[in-house]
Amino acid sequence: MKILFEDSIPYGREYFSELGEVEAYHWQTLTPEALKDVDVLAIRSTTKITPALLQHANKLKFVTTATAGTNHIDKNYLDAQGMLWNSAAGCNAVAVAEYVLSTILLAHKAKKLSVENITVGIVGAGNVGTALSGLLRAANIPYLLCDPPLQEAGDSRELVDMSRILTCDVITLHVPFVDDGPHSTGNLIDEEALAGLNENQLLINACRGEVINENALLTRLEQTDSPTVVLDVFDNEPNINPDALTPTWLVSPHIAGHSVEGKVRGTQMVYEQICDFAGITPSKRLSDFLSAPAPIAFQLSNPSAERLSADDMVALLLAVYNVSDDDKHFRQQVAENKLSIGETFAHSRKHYRTRRECSAYTLTIDDKTSTGIRHQLNALGFTLS
Repeated sequence: MKILFEDSIPYGREYFSELGEVEAYHWQTLTPEALKDVDVLAIRSTTKITPALLQHANKLKFVTTATAGTNHIDKNYLDAQGMLWNSAAGCNAVAVAEYVLSTILLAHKAKKLSVENITVGIVGAGNVGTALSGLLRAANIPYLLCDPPLQEAGDSRELVDMSRILTCDVITLHVPFVDDGPHSTGNLIDEEALAGLNENQLLINACRGEVINENALLTRLEQTDSPTVVLDVFDNEPNINPDALTPTWLVSPHIAGHSVEGKVRGTQMVYEQICDFAGITPSKRLSDFLSAPAPIAFQLSNPSAERLSADDMVALLLAVYNVSDDDKHFRQQVAENKLSIGETFAHSRKHYRTRRECSAYTLTIDDKTSTGIRHQLNALGFTLS
């Protein structure tokens, strides 16, 4: 079995080398000729799977992506050709959820809202929406879930419609880009929805740029009563509209899910899929490639309290991951103007800093810390010492 994989897949060679003949290609350089005699292709979202790319794929039977999204794959074509395909759906769910929680805590710190008096509206109750709801529950922040396809499918959770979501203090988007059908998500947040939002609301897009009508958003942001907006994704990536950066409170180059854990988890999932395809028992585990939790000493303001105070939660979680660092770095890269906006976006994304999830840390806390706070810290992902 010959496996071709994109070299941006973390530990790809270490994972795949035992499964057959392995070859790597550099990101964004894959040619149709390189796919001759390849049995399995493992990619990331920078590789677009099209009929033209696969014209010489004479042996290809399985295509899998080490990313949660699959918009870069022509799935209908693969189905028609009898080729199997898969993805690492859910691999970065925790990372995106932590991105959103970090954003909300930053908004609290900037006095744009109070985490003690808000409701978060989550659009999309799949892997990311579910992970985010768990973090918000741990943080004692009320939330609502909206997901019409899951609601129609009989999901047992309480789901609300978009009209209710649009009244929430925070609206955060976690849906795939679907451009047709009864549940199309293209321009889900359109001119009408944007007109109904106000300066006391926070709108976060960490799924796909096409889910918001970007032109309508820029027009709305010119108005004095516009909502606070955070964008990790944009139309026409990587060649984004630079005019979207200035009026947006926080911006980042599509890295919400780019934690170390999220990326390596994606490789682990792809490895297990290839093993299943080849009838091989997996021998590698995620823990083989992730370092042991790093210690953090954290002094609680009131260890005996039933729950973490807002200030403690802000101090702890922003020390682990602060979205404003990503915003600052990306804006600096754009301002230097050494590359085009598209090249800057792609470079910033590919060379993103090392970022760990809460699960990568062990907290040393006061022995007298309450059971309630201990449970809360565990639910946020930390190991306790």
